[in-house]
Amino acid sequence: MRLSGIFRSKKSRRYPIKRDQQGRSLRARCFERFEQGQRPAAVAMELNMKETTVFRYFTDWKRLGPNFDKQYSFVKQLFKKTAPDRDKSIESYARVLGIEKEQFEAILEKPQGLKQFLAGRLYFPIMVDADHKRHMSLQLGILIAEHLINKGGEFQDVYLALRTLLQKNKRFRQNEEDAIEADNQFMALIHRILELDLENERKGAVKRDRLTEDEIDQLLKSEQESFIKRMEVSYWKNIATLMMEGISREQAREKMYRDLLDNGNVEGAKALRAYQDITDPLKPRRQEPPPSSVQPTLPK
Repeated sequence: MRLSGIFRSKKSRRYPIKRDQQGRSLRARCFERFEQGQRPAAVAMELNMKETTVFRYFTDWKRLGPNFDKQYSFVKQLFKKTAPDRDKSIESYARVLGIEKEQFEAILEKPQGLKQFLAGRLYFPIMVDADHKRHMSLQLGILIAEHLINKGGEFQDVYLALRTLLQKNKRFRQNEEDAIEADNQFMALIHRILELDLENERKGAVKRDRLTEDEIDQLLKSEQESFIKRMEVSYWKNIATLMMEGISREQAREKMYRDLLDNGNVEGAKALRAYQDITDPLKPRRQEPPPSSVQPTLPK
C-alpha cells in the first residue's frame, strides 16, 4: 500500500467560507435578503458579489424553500452523536424512507449527506412508488381528457364508471387473495405432515395409521360441502355490495352475469348463470288467485 494512502490529509476547500461578525456565510446572508423580498441584482450590489453567484443562490433558495436553514439546524440536532434519542430518530427516518437503519447512518456519515437528504437530492425506494403513482395519474388524466374531448360525456359519468370498475377490481383481488391464502394454508399443512412422517422415519418410530376409505369419503364430502357454502357466502356478499350502489337484487344478479360477458369470459358467464339458476333463481311474479264462484255461507 502506498504511504500517501495511509497518511492522506483531509481535502480542504479551495476558497474559505467568508463569514460576517455573526458567523453567517454569504449564502446565508443572501437567503435572509431573499426572504425579505430583495431581488438578486440588489443583493449582489449590497454584498459586493458576482451576480452569477447570487442568482445561483437565489435558485437554491427557491428550490429549497425559505426555511431550509432552520430545518437543517433542527434536524442536525436530532442526529448529533450526543443526542439521547439519536437511534430512535434514525430508525424512524429509515422506516419512512423504506431503507435499512445502516443505510441511513451511512448517509449521515457523508460530509454533505444530511443536506443532500433534506434538499431532495437522494433517491429512495419509497419515491419509486410515488413516482409510479404520479405516472399512472398522468396517463389516466390523459385518457379521460381524450375520451371527453372525442366522445363527449359528463364528469359524473366518468366518475361512476371508474368507481364501479375499482369496486369490481377490489372484489376480484379479494377473492384471489382469499384463494391464495387457502392454498398456502393447505400446502403448509401438507409440508408439516411430510416433515412429521420424515422425522418419525428417522427415529424408527411406528408410522401413524392412515385414514380409511370411509374416513376419506367423509372428509371429501365435508370439504365439498364447506367449499359450496363458501362459494355461496361469497356470491351473496357480491350481491349485497352491488345492492349498496342502489340497484335491486334482480339487477345485481344480472349485472354479475353481464360483467363477465363484457370482459369476454363467456364460459364463466355460463357457469355463473347455471349457478344462479340453482342458488338464486328468478322468482315469477306473484299472481292473485282468481275469485271463487262459490259464495261462502255465513253462520246463523
